[in-house]
This record gives sequence, structure tokens and C-alpha cells, in this order.
Amino acid sequence: MNCFVARQAILDKQGNPFGYELLFRLGLDNRFPDIEAELATRRLMAEQFLSQKIEDLVGEALCFVNFPDALLREGMADAFHQHRLVIEILEDATPDPALLECVKRLKTLGLKLALDDHSPGSAWDAFLPFMDFIKLDLRQTSLADCARFIQACRRYPQLRFIAEKVETREEFAAAELAGFEFFQGYYFQQPQVIRRRILTTDELTAFELLAAVSDNDIDYNRLTELFSRDLSLSYNLLRYVNNLHMGYHQNIENLRSAIVYLGHQQLKRFTALVMTAYVSKSKNIELYRLSIIRAKWCELLAEQVSPSLKDDAFICGLFSLLDVLLERPMAEILPHLSVAENVSQALLEGKGQLGFFMGLVHDHEQANWPQLQQRLAFIGLSETASSQSYEQAVQWSNRLGNHHRLN
Repeated sequence: MNCFVARQAILDKQGNPFGYELLFRLGLDNRFPDIEAELATRRLMAEQFLSQKIEDLVGEALCFVNFPDALLREGMADAFHQHRLVIEILEDATPDPALLECVKRLKTLGLKLALDDHSPGSAWDAFLPFMDFIKLDLRQTSLADCARFIQACRRYPQLRFIAEKVETREEFAAAELAGFEFFQGYYFQQPQVIRRRILTTDELTAFELLAAVSDNDIDYNRLTELFSRDLSLSYNLLRYVNNLHMGYHQNIENLRSAIVYLGHQQLKRFTALVMTAYVSKSKNIELYRLSIIRAKWCELLAEQVSPSLKDDAFICGLFSLLDVLLERPMAEILPHLSVAENVSQALLEGKGQLGFFMGLVHDHEQANWPQLQQRLAFIGLSETASSQSYEQAVQWSNRLGNHHRLN
């Protein structure tokens, strides 16, 4: 699925991005949606910080996010130990002792804090030693009052000031003279709405599983817990072991027993299959089918040419369409999957023996027969053997689809 966020730059005196204020959006329409502020912040934090790397959105810059009073008091911000995050306390917050305790707690956790749209007044004096930034709205506070307040705050050397709603070159120059270090407003940049692809809950579980099975030392208790939290995942695991795993005829009904029985390599394979199925839920099912055909096809080719590569060949074929399924470049996806280096090189650059297999697969799919014949001759494989591998892969995919509905 997609999420949307508006990003407005906060610039330094040289015009370099120092930070970005992130604003929740429901679509490409650049306006705040008709939902409660608390819900907007919850959604924004979940979509931009939990589901993906914030660095992909802001690079090395800071992220300024509005936190309504109620969320600060309930402790939501405490969970985000993000060194790029700046928590903005809104102008309608109540500066009472309880909020001050929240602020002190957040500072001990190492978080950065800002007063947003601040109106200078004694009610907030006790908060100033704990603030990193103060944002002053040039439409609400005159430049003369801003300059006096900035001067009065010199006893708090950590405080840095951001001028909001800077709309002209003249206002920028005047704000700089008044003592502001950073600037935000339409003169520099209007908020830009960005569409980002995020993983659904099922997809997140699948990626979490893939990371767990990629560890050298498998924690079977952890794996059992991950499987147990997802009914369809548990069902699919038992179906996979009982109906599709060759050479085993006894029924396994216990999750942990099924996990232990599969063993490390087969568990990695099963989890990769599940993950690919989950990320294809909103796509044409043919993409998923093609992924598993490629997986088995590459494995069968490797068995005939370089048997030690068959497990990596399976993963290589299975993940070869992840960039299409996730609508993200392969270079952004692979670092999160703990794949072998030869798999990564094959998918990113077409290098190595696995890259050669993928080239052979592509030539077959695109009916590039002269190039395919050259590849087959190079590895000493007949056209008949290659065609049989493809047919076996299609049959395997059909059995998987009929008996093991991952999607």
C-alpha cells in the first residue's frame, strides 16, 4: 500500500536543508485531512518511522513532527528513540507541571524538543532550559518582538530559533538580522507531498520472519512466537510440511515441531515464499506465480550445472520481481533481506553464475532464442534439459497454487 507525507524544508542561513517538517496527508492533495490531530500524528509516526527508514525520506536532516498535548502525556513519544526526530510541542499545549515532567523525561531519553508557533510568555519559562528549538511565526509575532525574545533567551545557549512563514526575500534578511538561525516558509519551499510504498502488517511479519531465519543461530522460541501471531502463516506452514514437503508422510500438527522438522535451509525457503506471496496481495497474481516459477527453474538449472548453488538460485529467482511487487528499487530492498552476496550481485548487477542463470531465464521468457542457445552451449546444457527444467518449474508452481494458497 501507499502512504503520503508532506515535507517542508527548514533551511540554514546558506540555504542548506537543516531539517524537514513532516505533515500527514491522506493523498496527493496538499492539505491537512479532516481527521483528529492525534490520529494524524499516530499514522505519520507509524508510516514514516516504523515501516521504513526515515533516512530515505530526509537524508541526514532532522525531522520535525507535531505532537499534540495528549500524545505527549500518554508517553507515545517515549517509544521513538530516533536521533533525527524533533518533537514539536504545539501552541495549544498546557504548560503545567505534568507536561514539564514529560519534557524532562524525553530529554533524559536523548530526544530533541521544539516549541512550535510559540507566543513568548512567562508560562513557558520553566520549559526553556529543556528546549532545543523555538519556532516563531512571523505572521503572529513582530520581528521586533522576536528580536527581543531571542536576546532575552541568550542565557539558554542550547536554544536555536526558527523563523516560520518567511514569504519574501526581505523577510528572510530581516529575520536573519533579528537573530534567527533557521528559516521555513513559502519563500523557500511549499510543502511537497511524497508518496511512499509501505508494507502491510502481513508483509512486516514476513520480513521479520525472514530476518529471524537468516540468523546463524535460530531461536526456535522466537520463530514459534512469530508464526503463532499469524493464523494464515501457521496454517500455511503446516500445509507446506504435511502436503508438499517431499519424503515425509507423517502428519505434523505442532507448530514448533514443523519448524524444527523443516530445518534451516527449508525454513528460509518457506519464509521467502510466504514473503513474496504477501507482498503480491495487491498485485496481479501472475507476478507471484512467475516469481515461484523462476525460483524452481533457477534451482533446477543449478542442480544440473552447479549443485552447491541450488539454494541461492532458488532465492535469487524468487526475489527477482520484488522491485516490481514493492514498487521500490532493488537496491533499497536487498539490504533488509540478509541475502547472500552472490544473490545480491546477481539481482543488482547480473553478475556471477546466478546472474548468468537469471539471464538465461530472461532470454527464455522473452523468446530470445539465439542468445539462449549461446548461454546453454556455454554451460554445456541441452535445449531439451532447459525446457524440461522450465516445465517442471511450472508444474511445481501449479501444485503450490492448488495446495498451498499463500496469498
